[in-house]
Amino acid sequence: MIVHAYYGGRSIVEVARELNIPEGTVKSRLHYGLRALRLALQKKKVTR
Repeated sequence: MIVHAYYGGRSIVEVARELNIPEGTVKSRLHYGLRALRLALQKKKVTR
C-alpha cells in the first residue's frame, strides 16, 4: 500500500480500484504499514 500510494502518487480510491479491494482496506493497511515502518525506524534510531 505504501509503495502504491506514496511512491506511486496514487489516491486511496485509485489504489483500491487498481488492487480491486475496498477503500477502507487500503486505508487500514496504509495506517498499520506506516505505523510499523515508523516503529522500525525508531527502533533503529533513524527517527524520533
